[in-house]
Amino acid sequence: MRVLNTVRHHVHGADTKHGSVHVVACEHGVVIMRFRIFVIENILSGKSEGLIAIYDVKDGKAEWGRWVVKKDSVCAVESFCLLCRAAFEKLGLKELYCRTIQDNIPVVSFHESVKQKNRGALENFFTLNGKKYNAVEHYMDKEYFYSEVLAHVEKLAHAVFERSLRAISGGLEFHHIAVACKNIERDFAAFKFLGYAKEGLPFNDPLQGVKGQFIAARGQPKLELLENLPGSNTLTPWLENGNKMYHFAYTVKDIETAAASFAKNRIKLVSPAKDSVYFGKKICFLMLTNMYMIELIEK
Repeated sequence: MRVLNTVRHHVHGADTKHGSVHVVACEHGVVIMRFRIFVIENILSGKSEGLIAIYDVKDGKAEWGRWVVKKDSVCAVESFCLLCRAAFEKLGLKELYCRTIQDNIPVVSFHESVKQKNRGALENFFTLNGKKYNAVEHYMDKEYFYSEVLAHVEKLAHAVFERSLRAISGGLEFHHIAVACKNIERDFAAFKFLGYAKEGLPFNDPLQGVKGQFIAARGQPKLELLENLPGSNTLTPWLENGNKMYHFAYTVKDIETAAASFAKNRIKLVSPAKDSVYFGKKICFLMLTNMYMIELIEK
């Protein structure tokens, strides 16, 4: 990860993640806690998208700003949220405030949209090219951020993250849940009482070492019932642990790009892309950081 004015190994300070933006704090110059610059990194693309800073730290209060991002970046809400969390959780600050030229309507509107408090106008506060400008000061303390702001901005940030994830993966639409079975027919008999019926014919997939049968029910997720083919132990670890939930499956337009994007976030590729007997398309399997497996199916 790129960190401004230092190297990753020597960072002291805040380091936090949320959604599609990763923020890392580092010390600037020799004045500790007076000026902290954060690099905004998109964890889906692995690329830096801008800078944001906390400065003029005094008596538990600090100004935030120095906000410069790429023109096409959608990191505004997430970087704001991460900055606040770093300030309050990692740096122990009690209040953050920012000052914006009053005529800068888009930025003033952003501050209002994330529910910061408005402290009012500061007359002739800024001087640019010899001209005086009024400023608007927005602020929030730690208690207000967690009670009024955080849930709101996390909801906005998640919507941005969802759009970004779908764009970079080419859709990522949910397809089915795979169920590990000792005997498909016995498990189907149980699911039948929930309204499930067989969808299509059973199939054998020697590459995966499994036999499968899809089942579906109105208003419920599609299930893929799987059992080991003779001589295969693909499902054995799950079955021995009494874990019938095998994986979630999603369709994507470009399986290689999607897998590469996931890999940048410590989501391990456990089975590379190969042709599927059932779908006639490429599939691959990845392990999430919580040790849950997902399948990607190319559209």
